[in-house]
Amino acid sequence: MGCTKGYIPQDIESNPPYNSDTITYESKIKDIISNNCISCHSESNPQGNLLLENYNQVRSASENGTLIQRINDVSNPMPTTGLMPSSKRAFFDEWVQDAFLEN
Repeated sequence: MGCTKGYIPQDIESNPPYNSDTITYESKIKDIISNNCISCHSESNPQGNLLLENYNQVRSASENGTLIQRINDVSNPMPTTGLMPSSKRAFFDEWVQDAFLEN
């Protein structure tokens, strides 16, 4: 009757694996901004004097401005063509909750 004892090597890294569900600027937010916002908020055409070309600009507009409010505003949405799907808007809420991770 064989019985084996499990062996766990001592050099196994104790950090939990990266949570692939964590929302970062690079993983989700950047593409949403590129596809929905950049045509009106780039250096060549900064409507409302709001640039959204990079992480720092998007983070600042989210923390100190009204970016999150506007993407969720039914009567005055951003983009002005209408609300983005709720699944995309939810990424922004999660990004804020996760402290605006970049990568």
